[in-house]
Amino acid sequence: MIFFGWGRKNKSAQLDGKTVLLRTWGYFHLFWLLRVWGRDYSLATATPDGWATRALTDAEVAAIGEEAKRAVTPNWWWRFGLFIGLGMLALFITIMTLTQG
Repeated sequence: MIFFGWGRKNKSAQLDGKTVLLRTWGYFHLFWLLRVWGRDYSLATATPDGWATRALTDAEVAAIGEEAKRAVTPNWWWRFGLFIGLGMLALFITIMTLTQG
């Protein structure tokens, strides 16, 4: 959708030749100001029949390492864009109100 939308996205990082770390999150956007929530990590392993995926616990994610976790983390705009946009709008309204009187 152009003006607003919501859904789920994921990002992946190759850990080795047969294993991929996946992070899935929900999002909402309003005029391209995005807000992300959720943190679901999964481990996908290549098998002869396709990909087998299982959810990871917090301990398993911690054991994988920070570099892999950073590779699948959404960027700051995706995470906080809606709050930044709303904060800028509030600042603009405050400045306009103060300069009017």
